[in-house]
Amino acid sequence: MKKLKILIVDDNPHFINALKYMISDFFEDRIENIDEAHDGAECLELLKKKVCDLVFMDISMPNMNGIDATREATRMFRNLIIIAVSFHSEMNYVVQMIEAGARSYLIKDEINKESLEKVLSIEYTF
Repeated sequence: MKKLKILIVDDNPHFINALKYMISDFFEDRIENIDEAHDGAECLELLKKKVCDLVFMDISMPNMNGIDATREATRMFRNLIIIAVSFHSEMNYVVQMIEAGARSYLIKDEINKESLEKVLSIEYTF
């Protein structure tokens, strides 16, 4: 099984560190590396330079929000899997992210080992 290259996109460094810790702690054997970006524009620049398999994308960020970044990233990289992560639980946010190309949507304060297991088990095309 190929190890995953993950990108976490969020403007909150504490959330990035917490999610990195959870992923590394629970799934160390499945992860090659975890990179980070702090807004949608930085995400797109990083994706042009590095290969990523899975992106955890926040919605509310400065410069470029996660909805626009998801739309552009999935247009540029058809096989890229994006998982929305947000405190927004309203259906309109979920719909906007799924329509933009996200494969799943996680509410930040509900992220746990089981929810991460589900998104890390999505079929990856290599």
